Amino acid sequence: MDVVFLAPFGFSSKNTTGRRLLPMARAFVAKGHRARVIVPPYDQPSLYGESWVDCGVEVWCLKRPKFVGHSLPAQMWTHYRLAQASVKLVEEWAPDLVHIFKPKAVSGLAQLFISLRSKRPGIVLDLDDWEGRGGWSVNEDYSRILVEIFDVQERAGMRRCDAFTAASRKLERRAISVAKGRDVMHVPNGFDQSAYAGWDLEKASAERDVVRGSLGLDPADQLVLIYTRFFDYDVARWVELICSIAARSETAKFLVLGAGKFGQETSLSDAVKDRGLSRRIMFMGWTQFESLPSFLAASDVALMPMANNLANQAKCSPRFVDLMYAGVPVVTTPVGEATTFITDGLTGYVAETDQPNSVSVAVLRALADCDGDTIREQANLRVCKELSWSSLTVGLLDLYARAVERAGTG
Repeated sequence: MDVVFLAPFGFSSKNTTGRRLLPMARAFVAKGHRARVIVPPYDQPSLYGESWVDCGVEVWCLKRPKFVGHSLPAQMWTHYRLAQASVKLVEEWAPDLVHIFKPKAVSGLAQLFISLRSKRPGIVLDLDDWEGRGGWSVNEDYSRILVEIFDVQERAGMRRCDAFTAASRKLERRAISVAKGRDVMHVPNGFDQSAYAGWDLEKASAERDVVRGSLGLDPADQLVLIYTRFFDYDVARWVELICSIAARSETAKFLVLGAGKFGQETSLSDAVKDRGLSRRIMFMGWTQFESLPSFLAASDVALMPMANNLANQAKCSPRFVDLMYAGVPVVTTPVGEATTFITDGLTGYVAETDQPNSVSVAVLRALADCDGDTIREQANLRVCKELSWSSLTVGLLDLYARAVERAGTG
């Protein structure tokens, strides 16, 4: 089978293309089929016009359209032209099926144009966020009109496809509610060994004490890792959580890996300084992916709390995979897809609620747990075996075949 995977944007700062679409395409090619990826890299201009082969997957980045600008009308024109270019490639290649990721912006427009063709390939729509009103848009600084446009695109896209893949149970249920006989497959974000080619976990483990020393930690200190983009849990909750843990444990120190799109890490730094905790927390900002193992190996526990809102109920963060593969015990909350990865007491720790005090109790339990090594082993086993992309995509070919058949009879 010949399948085109249509990306929503480039590889740089967001996870959908590099951590979801490409591993799914690699797994499909490994089963003996052909996959080509179309990337509209408006957010990563250095990739315009580039192409390469990744583990048998042909990756094609579209050429830069004319009249690119930063105003909303200019951005919308850019998206329109990139969508047109995507459709042109699809028509030239004439694949059996197009797997479209995110029903918004460029990929949403391309889906619309393809669906209107009298003779078209099968269309599978991948949902990895609740894009419109009340969902992911609340995390961005989109204008009201843009939020409404994305909401309309999302709802229309869910009507104009032959099958769905969904990154979370929340999105799976949403797709089922409108599917009307179309297939819906739950495909959470999984483990792809090639994504970690630059990680040397044995070296990181051997250098644990050296890295901890470079961070100014004493041997008795317990390092609590905060690996975040500040969308899952807002600054006010982080402040309350850090203060609660610090009050309960004199040996807890904190390391923040990551940064917020709107400078949330600066707000957090100011807040903990006001509370006299600045000596107990370090901010590393964005760190090269290849450098992460050193900091992960130096950590005793990692925090991945999710506030109970629509955006978090629908998302599926690949950061769980990073942490579990590296063997860092994870503390999370019982929200959305977090429990697909973390089973309390088996592969990590799940707080009773999403409230900071509840998360703090779970963190102290994790720091005191004598079974930490067992949890690390079970977490690694879960992501490497049960949540490998080869395992998660076992039923993908059958879904594609039924989508192609549906397109031919629709």
